[in-house]
Amino acid sequence: MSIIQMSDLEMDDVTFLTCRESVDGVTNKSLRGDCGPFCRNRRVCRKQHPHHVHFSFYQLLIMVALIVILLISTVLICAFACPFKTNQCHIIGAIEETNTTQVNSSSSHLLATNGEQFPWSDLRLPNFIKPIHYDIFMHPNLTTFINRGSVEISIISEEAVDFILVHGKQLNLTQITITKFNDESERITVDKVLENDEFELIHIKLVNNLETNTEYVVKINFTKSLEERLEGFYISSYMDSSSERKRFIGTTHFEPTMARSAFPCFDEPAFKATFSLKMVHEAHHDVYFNSEKQDTLIYSKEGLRLSVFDSTVKMSTYLVAFVVCDFKPLDARTKEGTHVRVLAPRDQVNHGELALRSAVSILTYFQSFFNLTYPLTKLDLVSVPDFGAGAMENWGLMTFRSTAIMYNEKTSPDSAKEEVLTVISHEIAHQWFGNLVTMKWWNDLWLNEGFASYVENLGVDHLYPDWRMLDQFVLTTTQEALALDSLESSHAIMNDVKDPREIEALFDTISYKKGAALIRMLKNFLGPDNLRFGLKNYLSKYKFSNAETSDLWRSFSNIVPNEVINVTSIMETWVRQKGYPVISVRSYGEHVLLTQKRYLSSPLSEDELDGNNTSPFGYQWIVPITFITSHNPRDATLIWMSSSNSVIPFPHHVDWFKINVNQTGFYRVNYDEYNWKRLISLLDRSGPDTHLLSPSDRANLIDDAFSFMRMDLLQPQIALNITSYLEKSKERDYVPWVTTIINLKILDSIMEGHPLLRKFILRLIRVALKMWKRGWIDEGSHLDRKLRSSIYYAAAYFGEDTTIRIAKQHFDKWSQDAYQPPPNFRKTVYTTGIMLGDTEEWEFCWQKYVKERIPSEKRLLLDALAHTHNPWLLSQFLNYSLDRNKIKPQDTAYVITHVARNPVGRHLAWRFVRSNWNTLLNLFGTGSFSLDAIISETGWHFSTLFDYNQVSSFYSSVPLGSGFQSLKQTLEKIRANIFWKENVEAKVINWLKIVDQR
Repeated sequence: MSIIQMSDLEMDDVTFLTCRESVDGVTNKSLRGDCGPFCRNRRVCRKQHPHHVHFSFYQLLIMVALIVILLISTVLICAFACPFKTNQCHIIGAIEETNTTQVNSSSSHLLATNGEQFPWSDLRLPNFIKPIHYDIFMHPNLTTFINRGSVEISIISEEAVDFILVHGKQLNLTQITITKFNDESERITVDKVLENDEFELIHIKLVNNLETNTEYVVKINFTKSLEERLEGFYISSYMDSSSERKRFIGTTHFEPTMARSAFPCFDEPAFKATFSLKMVHEAHHDVYFNSEKQDTLIYSKEGLRLSVFDSTVKMSTYLVAFVVCDFKPLDARTKEGTHVRVLAPRDQVNHGELALRSAVSILTYFQSFFNLTYPLTKLDLVSVPDFGAGAMENWGLMTFRSTAIMYNEKTSPDSAKEEVLTVISHEIAHQWFGNLVTMKWWNDLWLNEGFASYVENLGVDHLYPDWRMLDQFVLTTTQEALALDSLESSHAIMNDVKDPREIEALFDTISYKKGAALIRMLKNFLGPDNLRFGLKNYLSKYKFSNAETSDLWRSFSNIVPNEVINVTSIMETWVRQKGYPVISVRSYGEHVLLTQKRYLSSPLSEDELDGNNTSPFGYQWIVPITFITSHNPRDATLIWMSSSNSVIPFPHHVDWFKINVNQTGFYRVNYDEYNWKRLISLLDRSGPDTHLLSPSDRANLIDDAFSFMRMDLLQPQIALNITSYLEKSKERDYVPWVTTIINLKILDSIMEGHPLLRKFILRLIRVALKMWKRGWIDEGSHLDRKLRSSIYYAAAYFGEDTTIRIAKQHFDKWSQDAYQPPPNFRKTVYTTGIMLGDTEEWEFCWQKYVKERIPSEKRLLLDALAHTHNPWLLSQFLNYSLDRNKIKPQDTAYVITHVARNPVGRHLAWRFVRSNWNTLLNLFGTGSFSLDAIISETGWHFSTLFDYNQVSSFYSSVPLGSGFQSLKQTLEKIRANIFWKENVEAKVINWLKIVDQR
């Protein structure tokens, strides 16, 4: 699945992470009186603040004794309170022990919906009853929005038990029958059916035990309302341009745990089975499923049809998908014969040509790359009008948000084309990683998403090698993952989860982008051929089955023996502990001393100081250290660092060295002042086309330097001087420039547009503008066009007079006649017109948005509307976001987060979220990417203790669902901002004053 990312490369779309814990022992200034909430050394603090409470040894002894007496009394009371009701004083049942998941003792008194005690206390299903096949019947009425369905599940039990347990969520069960397979006359009597909403379980109690190793068929009839909820089996809609009528479709999104809301099932990834579908529908609709359609039959005299589908291959429930719609297909075949279709509304289907061509090519490429044939006969790509995520990899029936699949060559910018190809490549990669081989449980989600997020670049690179996707990878993937994983509130890639809300929280930058960055690091030290051979072994061995991370490491060990490279030992340090190291570099004569320590971008809270951040490896990593020197600038050397420090011998006459070549390692490097200056000098004396450091290396140095400065680990004169070579017109590459722009935007956000910083930024921007002699002409290579678009947008954002004037001229011409700005300049033109304009300009863009049919153009307009400086218009826009007749629910979060990024709209968005939290919760559910984005984007920019307490207090009083992780990260970012204000900002301002006087 692809998460909709707030564009990595757009200036107003940057998540701000600041401040690292000082590795030199620098402590925070107080943020709460004399001993703040983030105090790092409470022993010292107590000496400095004697008013803090202290206890003597005897006082503590008496307190402990009282606590022990109280505990014993409580136990005795409980024992005598229910001597004849022992069944209520123990965890329910003994069969839970057959499941590897530990029983949660707090769940031992679960109640069924009828008030009875629920006889199962584990979030996980028992592992001794397994599904074999599902026959699904659905009759969705797209007028009344009621679905009447049934499912027949063929099961087999390895134990003689008197119950069957399946998942079900908000289903109205009408009938349950159980028979032996192929013998409907031999019914199994059902004693009782209990449902539990908290664990989303259905417990079917039988009169007699099931026979072991005997196949049974469980048939369950149910009804369910279909809603516009973006999850489960839900309703989506679009406007038909020919009739101006609203048309409805039924579609699905089941990952991770929403198949259970569409039909009763064993909704865990390890319970693979085959599926067949029969669906009743109107004659003007068609139905699509994971497998090929067998036939369409007349179902009723009213003209209803029944579509019947072949049985699928063996797969997990979250990959099941069906769509009932009136879309038009575009189709083609791969050279291997696979039927590929793009499905979209009739007035948009011609915008699916790029998606169709690229899907055919990428599908063939991946079959060659993995050396494994795509196992299905067809692959459908569906443009869904309302879709919460970016896309979903359902086997054979992939679903997409319209912006991630529709592309118009004449109007869409290059960034939209790249997004379409990247998302399609990502989802096709999942047909092997995730679909063919599936993780056993969600703690190994990264096996799906990390691999797809890395391999997606290979698919696009196959089509367009000049786009240099692995150079862009540093910017779009590695740097984003480093930013989030530097927080204490991050999580390990492999994270124990049980609750569905915890599972939802795993779909984040860590699983996707850190996972991808680690695969790139693995490929770098194994070599590309060994990576491919290892992946082939893994996929071949576990196809149509489930695997764990350890299985992947063993597949590589069969290629590269442990005595050569112990893949397991190395990679376990990276996937089983959160965070990553900062490698500190100090030169001593002909030797360079390296030390590693966990890198943190915020001060620790009291709870974290209390030792709540343990690690199985003590926050030490086995680090692949790569470096180049002035002697061998093109020939990287690899050494392994497996302890807290290491030494590299260098000849004395080495002029410079660069560690972490091309930023292939997932770590940061902080040089001593001498070596930072040598690297800055190297950049300064290079020509724009003669750099000894690659674009990835240059971007790496910039990103590391700014990150260290934000945590006061590097002086501003070093970190900001690294941009001096940009000012001398010695950079023409996309990746270093955009890395710089993003980091400067971070400073600008937290410094609230400080005039000296703006002046410094504009000096750099004007240098970049001079690179294009012909100005506003959309020409050059793909990366040239993307860079020009980013620079011009940054120039307008930061207030460059000439750019603003020309952009406004383009806007006025566009609003007055049929003129269309060049695609890659539209973002700058639209946003500038809205920023400089008022109600008239805003209403003009709003009407354009309402009438627009091209998804990428609608998104540009929606983005621009959030840039107005008129608070009343921003408030109106926020209110529109909850009116589904004006803005689709899939875009509600987009509006809120973009208004929050507007300095004028920050507090408006925050107040809006607080006032409408319950509405937002009902719209998105307790587990969604949208809710996480809203929590983060409306809070991270705050920088005072008052704001910190306000955010913490509000969210502690409302239900959060999976948003608990996003909240922790947001609060930590606010702490980082407070740290910056108190410890770093003044130094930066002083440096800017000196530079301004030159």
